[in-house]
Amino acid sequence: MKNLVKYLFAACIVFFSLACTHDSGLRAQSKPVNVQELLNKNPGILIDVRTVGEWNSGHHELAQHLDWTNGDFKKASSKFDKNKTYYLYCAAGGRSRQAAEYLKSQGFKNVVNLGGYANLK
Repeated sequence: MKNLVKYLFAACIVFFSLACTHDSGLRAQSKPVNVQELLNKNPGILIDVRTVGEWNSGHHELAQHLDWTNGDFKKASSKFDKNKTYYLYCAAGGRSRQAAEYLKSQGFKNVVNLGGYANLK
């Protein structure tokens, strides 16, 4: 039984490692991002796709909140302007990558995954 638990644990680690490193062209930014400077150079909409609890624990002042996990993001995105630029972030870059991939699949061209909240200045 202990070996089975070890193998399942190892399999989970491998699975999540691969899921986090999948490169679809929407990989998270690896350097700190000055959001105000970014928006000044290329105006767009900053969206925090984290949960309500994460949002309430701190968020970028220019962001709007649309939770990826509970479906708020997908519902709201049906009304997004496909000609605008969307900057997405979450806690570490995974959910924002999923949200960015979703927008791309819906025909959005200007989507940027900023990665994790800690990466924003």
